[in-house]
Amino acid sequence: MRNIKYFTIISLVVLINACQSDKSVKLGFLYSTSETARYNKEAEFFKEFAKKEGATVFVEHCNGDEAIQYQKALEMFDKGIDGLAIIAVNANTAAAIVREGQERGVKVMAYNRLIKNCELDFFVSGDNFQLGKMMVEEIIKVKPSGHAVILGGDKYDRNAIGLATAIHENLKPHIESGNIELKYDTYIEEWSGVNAAYELEQYISLSGEVPDIIFAGFDGIANGCIEVLEKHQVDKPVYISGQDATINGVKNIVAGKQQMTAFHPLKESASQAAEVMLLLVANDKKINDFISGTTNNGQIEVPTLRVPSIAVTRDNIDQVLIKETKFYTYEQIYE
Repeated sequence: MRNIKYFTIISLVVLINACQSDKSVKLGFLYSTSETARYNKEAEFFKEFAKKEGATVFVEHCNGDEAIQYQKALEMFDKGIDGLAIIAVNANTAAAIVREGQERGVKVMAYNRLIKNCELDFFVSGDNFQLGKMMVEEIIKVKPSGHAVILGGDKYDRNAIGLATAIHENLKPHIESGNIELKYDTYIEEWSGVNAAYELEQYISLSGEVPDIIFAGFDGIANGCIEVLEKHQVDKPVYISGQDATINGVKNIVAGKQQMTAFHPLKESASQAAEVMLLLVANDKKINDFISGTTNNGQIEVPTLRVPSIAVTRDNIDQVLIKETKFYTYEQIYE
């Protein structure tokens, strides 16, 4: 009888330990839209890193619809996730996702876009000041004087505001010296190349002149501007910035139509976000090693990891995008 009891207890302990060992951490990565190529890649990089660490990862996007994003977040919570990274469709309404998650004991991270007015656990972002400084420096290096316009991103996106502020701050000494004259400055709704083309078309029609410099906040905006310049058969060089290292942006640089783009090291950023999320879930103090500052979201100072970008020009495309990061192949860029 004693042997039977002993065997039963041992069996129960083994069963409990087996169940506990099978309980992996569950994470969610919920992004705004699959229309943005970088988000698809970042979702996969996040998943890849977390899975290597033994986590189960659910990935979803919501076609740019904030209501769908909220519903998919609830579905992830119902699956028992421990942590959720969000690229928010709407920086304001996504606060409801954060609050719901925290009520269920889920750690919530904003990725790329800050979520406002909530007790967000963490924020992973690019460095907008460094990005604006880089854009100005790379353009001024090759075109130190002339007429400039700024076509930023969507004014409802905090990243667009931060980038525009950085461009202005770094451009200010060149304006004050008289070398640069800022002729036009606006935000571009939805970061859209179509909307950017319309704005540049209006500027050219009303002013009767073509700018020497266009600080475009995104490669898609730059591409819209290039289409307008080609339509008007502009024969002088126009120096255009961009960001995201989209394939069209990179091809425009190779063709001499765009001066630079900012490459965000997506694998590094998404992998670090996954690592931070795992540390958040585990309440591990090592997370302090990843905090590079804080960001005020209207309610709290959110611990923040800022990942710097890399300036890509015709001189270093092969080195940065093909050899070092393997972000593109030679054939993708040149064929």
